[in-house]
Amino acid sequence: MFDRELLRSLRAVVELGTVTAAAEHLRYTPSAVSQQLARLHRETGIELLVRRGRYLQPTPAARILAAAATEMDTVDARTRARLEELQGTPAGRVTVAGFPTACRGLIAPLVAHFAAHHPGISLVVHESYPEAGVEQTAHGEVDLAVVHEWEQLPLTIPAVLSTTVLGVDEVDLIVPSGHPATRWETVTVADLPGERWITDTTGIYARWLQQSLESARVPYEMAGLVNEHETQIQLTAHHLGLSLVPRLGRPPLPEGVEAVALSDRVPRRRLLRVEREDTIDRPALTLVRQALDRQAHSILEAMSPDSP
Repeated sequence: MFDRELLRSLRAVVELGTVTAAAEHLRYTPSAVSQQLARLHRETGIELLVRRGRYLQPTPAARILAAAATEMDTVDARTRARLEELQGTPAGRVTVAGFPTACRGLIAPLVAHFAAHHPGISLVVHESYPEAGVEQTAHGEVDLAVVHEWEQLPLTIPAVLSTTVLGVDEVDLIVPSGHPATRWETVTVADLPGERWITDTTGIYARWLQQSLESARVPYEMAGLVNEHETQIQLTAHHLGLSLVPRLGRPPLPEGVEAVALSDRVPRRRLLRVEREDTIDRPALTLVRQALDRQAHSILEAMSPDSP
């Protein structure tokens, strides 16, 4: 019987082409991956990889072993599903990846829900930016991932994954309490000449804001370049300037600021749940999936400035 970890390391090299890329993907050192490949070579007695310039080309034997790693993972998942079904009550471990604001605003409340209502289900959370979450799901490292994509910059989703739209994360204008914009029926950035603004340094909101202000030919001043949304909000509360902050993961607004919905076509990000197409369904995973979908809908609705 081959060691599954050795086969997974080989599979990563087969898919990514280099020991360095495989090590980064597996969160090992390159030396550890090289040692695993050497051990697998000794155990099989067959040449597995041939160097072609910067890349390692897999031999037919390597492709067979890499496929075996996937088959073993599938058998493991199917066996776990059948064992869960025998227990009657959903139980087991479900691994969820999410980008930082999804972990904070969506997955953390989910953890609390399962701890209270389904203690037999153990949620394991991986904080991963969207591209990494997609990759981890495609390779079977996590059961599912919450990722986001911008309308202008869609994610590349491998064919092995299915996607479900959880909702759209809107951005709001954050202003000091009592600002005139809180009394207007509609607000655009063109309606705000002479304002000072706080934005991040390189993000899509910063680029959109500057382009919109310049297109409208209204005077403005960039008063702060701040990447953390919580810090932007606090600076707005202390009258440094206005800010644009997405709803998901946003903490309750402190005294001294209000959120105002913009009428502009501000960049929006779609929240997606991604899973492998060949995922073996099991009771615990089904419950997590359903709860995640409900949670996303209710939280995004509740974050609207117009919600009661």
